Amino acid sequence: SPSPLVPLHSAAMSTLKPALPRSESELGKNLETKGTNSYYYAHNESWEVPEHAKVRSGPGLVTGGAPVKLGADGQAQQAQGYQSPHGGDDVTGDVVMELRKRVEELESELVQARAGTKAISQFSFSDEGAKCKVYVDVEKDVLERELEQEDSNSTSEAAVVVSFSGRSCSLRITLTAPDGAVLERRALTLVGDSDIVPKKCTYKVDRSKGRITLSFYKEDAKKIWHNVKPQKT
Repeated sequence: SPSPLVPLHSAAMSTLKPALPRSESELGKNLETKGTNSYYYAHNESWEVPEHAKVRSGPGLVTGGAPVKLGADGQAQQAQGYQSPHGGDDVTGDVVMELRKRVEELESELVQARAGTKAISQFSFSDEGAKCKVYVDVEKDVLERELEQEDSNSTSEAAVVVSFSGRSCSLRITLTAPDGAVLERRALTLVGDSDIVPKKCTYKVDRSKGRITLSFYKEDAKKIWHNVKPQKT
């Protein structure tokens, strides 16, 4: 009868002998008899860099440690490091500057988010035939505010943006500090009784009285406006 087949990997493994203990191998015996003069002394597992050893580094020398960034020419880049007070690897100065810049941006965004937009509710209107005027009342210190600091005094004027379209008008007021942080936001959108001519519409800002006057020029001059309604912004 034919002999049973033996798996190839089993046949190959059967020719291997178990590894000898280090003390019984030629390498181990050489280390034991010749000590530090052994040809295989570099294979000693207990070898350590002495504390008093001088480690010389430079181009082409491998001394271990953290990876070194290479430039386009293949040479190591010399970057000024910043040691974290909490320990750990060095962080380059450029990274620290970018992180600080980002923190400042986030702090500014937080201040602006806290200064939420408030709706303007005080206004009145007057129909004057071909046009209709709307008088919007805003607090004086929203349109213009004096800012006092320890060593300086400044005045900040709010930015007023007015947009006419269709039969409506959009009013946006933003007051900022000298450093660009948003202090106040106000908004109002008004809708008239008929279409307007945006190119003819105008507005006027009176900062001393805290008032903004909007002039709606009607497309149909004979159309009488009985109401001007605020729209959710």
